[in-house]
Amino acid sequence: MEEFWPSTITLAGFFLPAMILIIRAPDRHPSTLGYLLIIAGLCLLGGLMFSAALMYWYPPFSQPLLSSLLVVLGALLSLGLRRLWSSWSKPD
Repeated sequence: MEEFWPSTITLAGFFLPAMILIIRAPDRHPSTLGYLLIIAGLCLLGGLMFSAALMYWYPPFSQPLLSSLLVVLGALLSLGLRRLWSSWSKPD
């Protein structure tokens, strides 16, 4: 069972941003939910790129459990950057 932990934690890089986005959504229309799931997928992609960059620059981060935790951290950072960007782009 321990060999599945990194995969499960990496999947949390999608589910955590998805749940945060869905909980904070003003409405629950199917089109809104689909849009939010796409955004969560992009956050996962950002997390994967964050983890890959850190593993490239600092090779001891290449351990499976640590790299999957970096994916989740990167996905949450991507979500934070998305929220920050959306607050900046709103006109006054």
